[in-house]
Amino acid sequence: MNLQKNRILWADDEIDHLKPHIMFLESKGYQVTSVTNAEDALASLQEDAFDLVLLDEMMPGMDGFEVCRRLKANPATHHIPVVMVTALDQPADRIRGLEAGADDFLTKPVNDLALITRVKSLVRLKQMTDELRSRAATSRDMGIEDPFAEAARASGENARRLSETR
Repeated sequence: MNLQKNRILWADDEIDHLKPHIMFLESKGYQVTSVTNAEDALASLQEDAFDLVLLDEMMPGMDGFEVCRRLKANPATHHIPVVMVTALDQPADRIRGLEAGADDFLTKPVNDLALITRVKSLVRLKQMTDELRSRAATSRDMGIEDPFAEAARASGENARRLSETR
C-alpha cells in the first residue's frame, strides 16, 4: 500500500480563487504546492518531484504554454502529466496547449468533479509510467538493454503462423 501522498503543483497567478479546490484535493489525500508565476513553477519542478502539474495558461510574463513546453522538453520532467487550467475555450487554444505538450484541460471556473476525475486518472497514469521507467532501469542494470524488445523477441519464440497450424 502506497502511504506517500501524491504531489500536485498548481501554478496560477490568481491562486487565492483556487483555495477551495486546493483544500478539496488535500481532503482527498493529495499534497498540493501552489505557486503564482511561471518562474516559481519551473524552479519547483527542478527542486521537487511532482505527480501532476495544474497550469494556468494566462500568467504574467511567461505563459503556461511556455512552461508546459519547457517541462516537456526537459528529460527530468517530460513524463509529468500537465493539465492546462484555462478560461480560454476556443479550439485554437486547446490545439496550442496540445502542441505545447498538455495532457488534458480544465475550464475555469473549475468544477470539483471534473478536477478530481482528471487528477485521479493522470496520477494513476503517472504511477504506471514511473513503474515502467523503474523496471526499464532495473533491466538495464541487469544487462538487458531494451526490455521491450527483449519481451517482444521472447513472446515470439516457438510461435507458428496460423497458416502452419492447419
